[in-house]
Amino acid sequence: MPEKLQSPPDATPGTRGRQLVWLQGDALWAQQQAAVLLAATAAQQVLWIGQEAPAPFEATEAPRVQRWLGRETDAVVLDAWAGFNPNAFGQSVGTVRAGGVLFLLTPAAAPWSRFDDPEQQNLATLPYDSTDVGHRFVQHLIRVLQADGQVLSLLQLAPQELPAGHFSSVHALVARLLALQASAASEITPLRRCVPPFRSQDQQQAVAGILQALNDAVPLVLTADRGRGKTAALGLAAAHWLEQQGGDILVTAPSLAALDALFERVQAQLPGGELKGGCYRHARGSVRYMAPERLLQGDTALFAQAQLLLVDEAAAIPAPVLSGLLARFGRILFASTVHGYEGTGRGFAVRFRRELERRAPGWRALSMTEPVRWSANDPLEALSFRMLLLDAEPAEPTAVRHLSAAQLAYRRLDRDQLLQQPALLEQLFGLLVLAHYRTTPGDLRILLDSPNLSVWVACGQGQLVGALLVVEEGGLPADLAAAIHDGYRRPAGHLIPQALIGQEGLLAAAPLRCLRVMRIATHPALERRGIASALLSELASWAQLQGQDGGRPVDYLGTCFGISQDLLGFWRHNGYKAIRLGTTRDPVGGTFAGILAQPVSEAGTELIRVARQRLRTGLLHQLPAPLAQLEADLVVALLPDADVELADFERAELDAFALHKRAFESCEPALWKLCSAGPEHWQRAGLRPQEQRLLVRKLLQRHSWEVLAADSDGGRRLLVRQLREVTRQLLCASSMGMMR
Repeated sequence: MPEKLQSPPDATPGTRGRQLVWLQGDALWAQQQAAVLLAATAAQQVLWIGQEAPAPFEATEAPRVQRWLGRETDAVVLDAWAGFNPNAFGQSVGTVRAGGVLFLLTPAAAPWSRFDDPEQQNLATLPYDSTDVGHRFVQHLIRVLQADGQVLSLLQLAPQELPAGHFSSVHALVARLLALQASAASEITPLRRCVPPFRSQDQQQAVAGILQALNDAVPLVLTADRGRGKTAALGLAAAHWLEQQGGDILVTAPSLAALDALFERVQAQLPGGELKGGCYRHARGSVRYMAPERLLQGDTALFAQAQLLLVDEAAAIPAPVLSGLLARFGRILFASTVHGYEGTGRGFAVRFRRELERRAPGWRALSMTEPVRWSANDPLEALSFRMLLLDAEPAEPTAVRHLSAAQLAYRRLDRDQLLQQPALLEQLFGLLVLAHYRTTPGDLRILLDSPNLSVWVACGQGQLVGALLVVEEGGLPADLAAAIHDGYRRPAGHLIPQALIGQEGLLAAAPLRCLRVMRIATHPALERRGIASALLSELASWAQLQGQDGGRPVDYLGTCFGISQDLLGFWRHNGYKAIRLGTTRDPVGGTFAGILAQPVSEAGTELIRVARQRLRTGLLHQLPAPLAQLEADLVVALLPDADVELADFERAELDAFALHKRAFESCEPALWKLCSAGPEHWQRAGLRPQEQRLLVRKLLQRHSWEVLAADSDGGRRLLVRQLREVTRQLLCASSMGMMR
């Protein structure tokens, strides 16, 4: 079938780089045109993303595109007939070298806006299916593509639609692409005018700045957009440091795979070593990868040997972890991608800057702006930013900082408004990106299209300053719940009900309806003004009204996050109680995942009551082993209370310990039982925070005297005296009826 080329006006010299070609038509036609264009442009390294590809190309499924990070391609083909995966698109754009082309294969714009995209099945959770998933994300893509004057669009047309004398325009497209590639090659040449092994002058200057900061033992923050050679710069700096100084260098990132470019540069500059298991050993020293959590929890002797720490993709690591690393290492560098698909550097820059100013006021900042794979002002990079909202920003601080919580309107948002008001969408997504360190382009599609998601916003004077993303969970059929309970099924979604059923055995959670707060965000200029709490209050009021008109009632509200003292305090302040705690630390954040909930219905109240009983039993059992390193203050905040009845002989043992010289070991079981009553009993007895921590660490987590003494000002004798006094206070409170 003939085709029609929609071409942009002639380009001004020096403004062309990589290109997007939009092939709109039937699936087979689009594949054939892509193959013809790839052959005509002599593309050698091709990444074809989809389910199938014509010979001689091999298809790569979207989840596997991440393996191409760090590699370079002449062309990428993204077959949206097999589904448009936002993360794969963002990752693939970063592989295309200067003069390269990204071919986007889709139905024509109108049918694409209604297309049952295979990726939609990943957004559908019971009771929904792919037909319930929205089409807003694709409609957003179409709007951006059609508005971009530099996109080359080849449209398949029926013969009767062709203008008189029109002929196949694929040849014209080939000619245009070849001309653009030649122009791009001339643009990238100046970037090569630098001293090897550097790929740009910008990279060379960055390495010099890194080494100067490390020599001066001053924390450095290095930021760059993707494709600037940031990770390679870290590798070049590490190699130079080893060559000049020797010793051991530690590096960390959310994953070892993110550091491929770093280790490649170290090996290239210092050959003769051995790379094995994330550690490059050389005669001059070593470069060793360690996960962020292990750096915080690991062997301090290893840290003492290390000369410095390089932190890459710091934006994808929680700020409390970064703060802990800053406290441990004198020579430290934090590097981050500013607009990335694996996390954003903007939230990192805003929030972590405060910590740096407080703890290291002499810290330095360095940015890399010059691309190493493509030219400046690259049209494909700019287009991908608009398509994925990688550069979306929240409202300007000057426009909102005068607003108070009482001046704002809180409402449940009709998501169609996000398409009708692109500025609102950008403010919302920009706020979410700023607030959460793991926001990715895939979250944009979830935000726009997931059928079980609702959005609540706080707005004032035309500015969006707060947001909640809430997902509907629960209502699971009995047969599915039984399969989850027995370990045979793990359906998509329904995080809280599945955890309660599959991990806690609470089948009663299956039919109940839960609204889980997936994200909560407040504009940084308005933090601690009650906006997030007001949004939660609005959600709770709305949930109370559900079911009154024959609709489906809400039974409880919930949330799940990596437990920290600040976050736990916020949620408890808003009426949420802990109902489950995981036993494995997150390898990046170093936190244990917790679930908190607030009841709405009587059934929800009963479920939470039973879940808290099981949480208490589980914590008391797990604190001596898998949760032995859980911070004592978190145990105090998480452990549910219960009445404890002491037998006469147990009370006699405790009296002998508290008031006389009875040995700790001879009455430890009775002490544990007394302590297990819980933190509310301790607080009513007047115990101070440090005394409560002692109870947790010695009796519940069963740390050795040596470990406790190392963290205190005294040895075992002093600690035993403190325990005797604490026991006396608890027994006194018990005799006065303050506890049983």
